Amino acid sequence: MRKKLLKRILTPAISKELPGIEPDKLPEISFQAMQGDGSSRQFYRFFVGERSLIAILAPVDSLTGINENDSYHYIGKQLMKAGIPVPRIYAYDRSEGVIIVEDLGDTHLQSLLDFNARYSESKNWYHSIIPVLARMHLNAVKGFDTRYCFDTPVYDKNFIYQRELLYFKRELVERYCDLDVSDHEMDKEFKKLTDLVSLIPNNFFMHRDFQSRNIMVKGSDFFFIDFQGGRLGPPTYDLASLLIDPYVAIPDELQEELMISYFLEMKSHLGMSRDEFVENYWLTAICRNLQILAAFVFLSQVRKKSFFANYIPHATCQLKRVLENSGNYEFRVLKEIAVALTQKFPTDANGV
Repeated sequence: MRKKLLKRILTPAISKELPGIEPDKLPEISFQAMQGDGSSRQFYRFFVGERSLIAILAPVDSLTGINENDSYHYIGKQLMKAGIPVPRIYAYDRSEGVIIVEDLGDTHLQSLLDFNARYSESKNWYHSIIPVLARMHLNAVKGFDTRYCFDTPVYDKNFIYQRELLYFKRELVERYCDLDVSDHEMDKEFKKLTDLVSLIPNNFFMHRDFQSRNIMVKGSDFFFIDFQGGRLGPPTYDLASLLIDPYVAIPDELQEELMISYFLEMKSHLGMSRDEFVENYWLTAICRNLQILAAFVFLSQVRKKSFFANYIPHATCQLKRVLENSGNYEFRVLKEIAVALTQKFPTDANGV
């Protein structure tokens, strides 16, 4: 990017971060490129004297209608207003597709977790996050304008079927593994699962990619990032995203402990019994697990980001487990697929 453009966009951000800096006396600015995960956006760390800020670059083809940058800007402000720990947004240049945000460092929650060597410490992080997740689901929805959701305003029946279940079929069953399964029988199960999940109340704020690499840790504090895909949805979805996260492999018994911890936090707001909540959790977890596997295949095979292929084995192991917990609902074809995948992608002794 041109230096003049950078200076123009960064000036208001710097004046908020470093009060007293005059525009014509802006300190020398240097920057370094940062590595993103699955996003096509570019990230840069800018150094202004001894301080630093983050620039997110995502130029768009058209400024007609709401785009991903608009969603990031609006939802970030909405979450901060709701008291949720997110990076402060200092500047947004819509025409250039540049957002300047607080620098939270480089430590993802994932890098701090080790359930073999540091079980108690790792567990404590999650017990700290669960109440904040519940607060996000409840508070961020107040005054939330879904017109700022670039990628559909609500997690509904059509989104579940098209964007998660058929995505799994296309990317993993057909593209990656070419499994020999009945399309008709698989589609029947997809539609049954879609119907069941779409009955769960979806009037809560939903992050939709709430996992350990989207939680930054700075000192003893944590912050939620990558919230631009937020929308209305069932509270069980983000919870499942957090607990079946293949990046960290939370032990099964701790997953269930945290699931109940969340239920107790939200009990008076959910309008469902503990048994209903648990059933809804596992049904939603199936959808999330299928989405994870599809995304990992797409990102590793199509986008050529091989990093994601490392986590396919644990995601397949988790799929088998969540299907085993589907209660009274028999997803025979999905279970057959899960077994075939766990044989194709076995986990090691540490579950990864």
